[in-house]
Amino acid sequence: MTTIEFVSIGDSGNANDEPDSNGLEFGSVDYSYKIAKYEITFGQYVEFLNAVAKTDPHGLFNPGMQYDKLLNGITRTGEDGDYSYSLVDFDSTNKPVTYVNFLDAIRFTNWINNGQGNASTESGAYLITTAELVGAKRKNNVITYKAKGRLDLMVGDQAQMSGLIGRGFEARSTIESVVNRKRYTYITIENNGRNGKATGDGTLTVIPAIHNSGAKYWIPTENEWYKAAYYNPELNSGKGGYYDWATQSDSTPGNTLGDAPNQANIRTSTRFTNSEFLPKPDPLIGPNMLTSVGSFSNNASYYGTFDQDGNVTEWNESIYDPSSAFGDYNGSINGTRSKRGASFYNPDPGTASRDDGLMPNDAGYAAGFRLASASDLFPANNLSSGTNKESAIPSASSSTKTSSSKKVSVDKNKPLVYSGVLSSANELWPTSTPATGNIKLTLNKKHTKATYKLKIIGLDFGKWFDGQPRTSDQGDDVAGMHFHHAPFYTVGDVNIGLINPNQENDLRLSYNNDTTMWTLKGKWTNSDRSVLSLKDSLQYIYQGELYTNIHTERVALGEIRAQFSPLPQSAAARLMADIAPYTKSTSPHLSGHSADTYPHLEDHCEETSHQSEDCCHEITDANVQESASGADWLTGLDGKDVFCFDSVSDSRFKRSDRDRIKNFDGGEDVINLRGLDADSTREGLQAFTWIGDQSFTPSTPGQLRYRNGVISADLNADLRADFALRLLGSPALTSENFLL
Repeated sequence: MTTIEFVSIGDSGNANDEPDSNGLEFGSVDYSYKIAKYEITFGQYVEFLNAVAKTDPHGLFNPGMQYDKLLNGITRTGEDGDYSYSLVDFDSTNKPVTYVNFLDAIRFTNWINNGQGNASTESGAYLITTAELVGAKRKNNVITYKAKGRLDLMVGDQAQMSGLIGRGFEARSTIESVVNRKRYTYITIENNGRNGKATGDGTLTVIPAIHNSGAKYWIPTENEWYKAAYYNPELNSGKGGYYDWATQSDSTPGNTLGDAPNQANIRTSTRFTNSEFLPKPDPLIGPNMLTSVGSFSNNASYYGTFDQDGNVTEWNESIYDPSSAFGDYNGSINGTRSKRGASFYNPDPGTASRDDGLMPNDAGYAAGFRLASASDLFPANNLSSGTNKESAIPSASSSTKTSSSKKVSVDKNKPLVYSGVLSSANELWPTSTPATGNIKLTLNKKHTKATYKLKIIGLDFGKWFDGQPRTSDQGDDVAGMHFHHAPFYTVGDVNIGLINPNQENDLRLSYNNDTTMWTLKGKWTNSDRSVLSLKDSLQYIYQGELYTNIHTERVALGEIRAQFSPLPQSAAARLMADIAPYTKSTSPHLSGHSADTYPHLEDHCEETSHQSEDCCHEITDANVQESASGADWLTGLDGKDVFCFDSVSDSRFKRSDRDRIKNFDGGEDVINLRGLDADSTREGLQAFTWIGDQSFTPSTPGQLRYRNGVISADLNADLRADFALRLLGSPALTSENFLL
């Protein structure tokens, strides 16, 4: 029988703490309640698994619990239907469970609430509704999902949708409306993606926003958790107040095990609790970074809880509001639940941050939880000890700025180009992975726009592209991608979220089935919903301190990373052309292709003709310029230029949305349209038909014409142009000026 020790939290009606950086206040609770003295442990969770997960359709066991030697604690043996779970070793018994997402946590809570044993995990404190999705459509920033059955759902419930085919329909948000009609239920959520429809079948999972009113146990709300960690009614001459740390201190703790005051399992400026910085801790080797709950014996909060700062970050019941960067999930607000508390790798207390610096992910890396309960269930042990930001690895977080103070001389009146190689070797904790790639970022002449392009193999962006993973390995699924700022081999805050959160509306993805390469490109401007604006990020770009980090389900801290380093324009034009160093990977994405099948991208383009979505750089002796979404000014340089377009949004027919190309040389310059689908009425990527200056003809989508300096194309045979761009000076063109 799993037992959990609780402490009582009284002092009802206490005031909130001071506002945080977003102006939000936390900590006020106007009722008494109880909260678990310790985080839920591996020992408690293994009892849960053995009781309910002989088969494991909900994925309550995560392989990281067994194989990540920095955080492991549970081993699974046997076959589906007869799974058995045991502790990795005796020391794992009282270490906090991790690799649990919010659904895992509430299923454990339901099991405890319902009396354990073979009790249900799908109802109790939280009613979890699961149904089959049969379609969806998005119009005017609202997605309507169609689910089988007349479901008992409420506005404000949090819904998660997956499995449908269509970009942006993998979503998680609060329900805006519910309609039952015949044998179906229709729900709507907000989403800022493009209008469109999803096909295929999917899964809908709905969780109530808060626990049931009659629940015996639940995941603590953000205010309940915050008060238990930081409030002391005796501060300020008995008026009450809050500490910065859950160790009853306003100063950063040390990390020495034992009974010394103000200590916690966090990283300091000199070491981790269980490891030196070098050699770097390795998920394949260890050491285990967790400590048994309560190991820092003289460091309870005022109410007697342990490790609310330190060990693992902890799930809260509260849904993130739109002001939180990590509240956005694939273009939808209210996408996830709050997490609080410093962890073994994160030096910021829960008072400083609503999360641990990582986007929520399905694996629940380094995330744990504790329970709350009603105040009258049973007596509690009310300990009230009166014990009294730094980076372990230098960090550029808001509390510990370490951005380089060096002054870099740049010409702020000309385009600048930065590049880098994406590799696990650039991560603080390198892992063994086949994933790799390269990146390029170009600032325009006025440095008011940054266009970027990434080419990556070995990872799976499928659920963000069209909702369909490209491999069966869930571990290679991308969980998030961001631009951060910090010098090499240090960690820093997010400047802008590209995936989870999706703060850059111009991001586009394409996939090449032959090379299994993903191409991501977009445009970052000051109008984007970034954490730090482009204008304020320029100092980091100039200094070479902007980097991109790609998080996956198997490596939530980041699987591959690259620093944006200055690059001469002549070299930048060729940067993306050659993928030979990457096609030698042992990635499962490249199975069936030999190491020299595609030694050069231009060879591949020639072989596959228009079927390639990756041919912008097939002419490697040219200056390559790529359009981003919206109206752009492109200028021809000395020598041959290739201007690339792969989306209608790059340059629409409306005058204000058209790209303009200056200094186009009709004798040698080329416009590459091989990445742009010429026929929106058919599946796949269709080629254009050159018609010179003739008019469009009926029933013939994909016609491309040039008249009076304007290149235009009809993509759906309605005799109206959908795509257009302007060539200043109206140079003479022939079909030889195009790659179609």
